[in-house]
Amino acid sequence: MSFVKVTYSEFSKLINSRGWWIVFGLVIVLQPLLGLLEADQLLSIGLDATPATHPDLLEAMPPLDYFGFDAALFGVLPIVIWGGISGANEYKNHNLRTTMLYSNKRKELFNAKLLTILISTISISFISIFITVAITHVRLGSLGLNPFILSQTTWKFIGYTTLNWILLTVLSFLIGLLFRNMIVPLIFLVPQIYNLGSYLAEKWPWGEYLPVAAGNFIVATPVKSYPHDPAKGTLILLLWIFFSMLIAFYSFTRSDVGGKY
Repeated sequence: MSFVKVTYSEFSKLINSRGWWIVFGLVIVLQPLLGLLEADQLLSIGLDATPATHPDLLEAMPPLDYFGFDAALFGVLPIVIWGGISGANEYKNHNLRTTMLYSNKRKELFNAKLLTILISTISISFISIFITVAITHVRLGSLGLNPFILSQTTWKFIGYTTLNWILLTVLSFLIGLLFRNMIVPLIFLVPQIYNLGSYLAEKWPWGEYLPVAAGNFIVATPVKSYPHDPAKGTLILLLWIFFSMLIAFYSFTRSDVGGKY
């Protein structure tokens, strides 16, 4: 099979998988609803609220350009879980054995899988984040930005957030593919998403080099405790992906396809 046909086959498998549609529902449907809830909360306490005026607030309200991005944090967890499951599922129920009956060129197959997860993550991430931010500003009405035009800063942070989703999902996919088990990427990444990454970055000098902590550098808004340094965060995540990809590629092309009968 040609590389194009192999890639098309991988996309078909992806679109027809239950995991894809679960993630689609969570980040395209549920996450924007959370954006509406965020907007309602903002309207109820006021867009200029501070911890001094509202003691329940942990931090001051960000500038208008950053509204909606707190709701967009929701999607990181399901899409990272989906990435790990997608990588590990290749060794489940002999999926990889079946695929290799059609194409035994492992290098092409590895590249096709990586390209498939990359393109699909780019698409669903951008759409989800844009809809979430836009619907937040729709709910804010005249107090918000134009939901279609937004602002230069908002578009920039949509790009940063999309990049963070992509890098973490690809890393999760590669770890799942390498270890042939979805538990490994979940144990490694999910606790970091649940604030462990931020905690370790604050308490341990090397903690900021963990994947999720590095991602926080990419998406940090002005009111966050950690700095906004997208170049540093992107470089750290790319290094994680590069070394994971090298090991996963070697394992994928040299080892047995595995699977229990």
